Amino acid sequence: MRFRHRLWFAAATLVILAGFLYDFDGYPLLEPDEGRNAEVSREMALTNDYVLPRLNGIPYVDKPALYFVAGALGMEILGPTSLAARLPSLVFTLATVLVVAWFARRLFGANAPWIAAAVTAATPFTLAYSRTVIFDSALTLWVVLALVGFYLSVSTSPPTTGRSPPKAQSAPWYRALAWAAMGLGVLTKGPIALGIPLLVAVPYAVWRKRTRALFDPVAVLLFVAIVLPWVVAVSREVPGFLGYAIGTETVARLTTSTLERTGPFWYFLAILPAATLPWSIVLAVGGWQEWRSARGSGRAADERVVFLIVWILVPLVFFTLSQSKRPQYMLPLVPAVGLLVGALWTDMRGRLQGARPAALGLGLLGVFFILTRASIASWVSTSPDVAGAIPWTATLFGSVCCVAAGAAWIGAGQRGAAVLALSLPVASIPVVGADLMGAIGRDRSAEDLAIAIRDAAGDGVEIVGISALPLSLPFYANRTVTLSTADGAELTSNYLVRTIDTWRGVPGSTLRDVDWWRQAVTSCARSRAFVVRAEDAPARSFLDGAMPLIIATRKWAAYGPCGTGRLAATQQPAPNRAERPGDQQAEYQDGQYEPRS
Repeated sequence: MRFRHRLWFAAATLVILAGFLYDFDGYPLLEPDEGRNAEVSREMALTNDYVLPRLNGIPYVDKPALYFVAGALGMEILGPTSLAARLPSLVFTLATVLVVAWFARRLFGANAPWIAAAVTAATPFTLAYSRTVIFDSALTLWVVLALVGFYLSVSTSPPTTGRSPPKAQSAPWYRALAWAAMGLGVLTKGPIALGIPLLVAVPYAVWRKRTRALFDPVAVLLFVAIVLPWVVAVSREVPGFLGYAIGTETVARLTTSTLERTGPFWYFLAILPAATLPWSIVLAVGGWQEWRSARGSGRAADERVVFLIVWILVPLVFFTLSQSKRPQYMLPLVPAVGLLVGALWTDMRGRLQGARPAALGLGLLGVFFILTRASIASWVSTSPDVAGAIPWTATLFGSVCCVAAGAAWIGAGQRGAAVLALSLPVASIPVVGADLMGAIGRDRSAEDLAIAIRDAAGDGVEIVGISALPLSLPFYANRTVTLSTADGAELTSNYLVRTIDTWRGVPGSTLRDVDWWRQAVTSCARSRAFVVRAEDAPARSFLDGAMPLIIATRKWAAYGPCGTGRLAATQQPAPNRAERPGDQQAEYQDGQYEPRS
């Protein structure tokens, strides 16, 4: 790589890293996902139980433990902060980008790594999920490692007939890498981490006539050794866990609308191009031109490119046919887009294929945001603060898109300049959107609610949710919440809704009957604050006559405290005990676990 190219690479790297890091923890955790996942990690760090995830003191087995463990380890060091909660996603993302760079060099030579890495990093989805407390950044790393292992295993294994390639002895190590990565993926997000790599690797190996390269007993046993101990440990603690994990969270999620996560047939066909802008335009135009050129010259299919195309198309078809549709399912496909753009632009001379169409697309996007800046807020239901921040953010982002489009158009003959220019809009999102994210955070977080309750009632207050639980409230209050609920749906746990009667009766449970709160209000023997949905008029009317209003937001209202007099101070109830997994117990008092003395 020439010195000039190194300068462009350094500039693009700095711009993209700035996008990852700027204002990383400058806004509160967003509900429901960030609040829930951060609280599970907080409770894991507090109890030192790194096997069974718990949410509000109740087993949370809707997702495995590994991502929560990463968050808990961060909180052991940094404390229960939004920085500690979000840090694992950033680390997993950066690790994925490094693996992509290494794989690109292995596939396409010395010029490909920085292009593939920059494209993978500078996409809307990669940036968004590197800053979100959710499992998919970790899942993507394990999927990428598994696919790298499978590809290298196939490429270094002998075909069904013919002589062995010179590095056939390396294949077992690559298989072990693939199966170990899938094991860690299963511990992160369940069986889908096994499904995605095999969906890609099996048809590719069949095409290469090397299916035996994917399997050997040692590699499969390594997978079992990683997954089985955790499954056995949780199954001992949680009745019916394995059946729920496989039957409901996997089979029912993919094949039925039971979990209410469906979407239109074209859902992912729209999501994936948007998730990888502007590189999806580069790939569509440049790939079409390259295909026409190859067909005209009679060139054989490049096995490397075929593998990357299968990496995108087969999971895309699978998720399109699935009944469960969420945008983040496309994140593991983003590295394949980066690798394909790296392959497309590595050895090109003159104008880069797809660069000017991508520049044109960015320019049109910028103009769209500028022209519609005053209308965007009316298209979504949101708070006045969020609506007020949208026009200025849209204007700034639209302007960046237009400037980047002009730079990419001019620099379409220079790889470094084009990569830097096309990366700029995505990298600028945290900067131009800082005020907007702050407003969204205040609207979709319980941080202000927790602060107001603490200021009004002190740190020792018991917080009671009346058929309501802002999922970041336990995290920001640094304690679990006593929840008066009909079915536990407020915890967003499909498992809990199905087993609510089991966990409501466990000693130390935070769950109460749906009408328990009324008795707690009228005979309040300890300091309590009550949280209710803002639109719950009957509950609010009852509370208005019993105690002061602490705070009211667009979504929630908090009342209290009650039970703050001398009588309450002398009649504190004895603490309940909640059994931790393992052979020890912990005292469960004021919503927190404390080691027994």
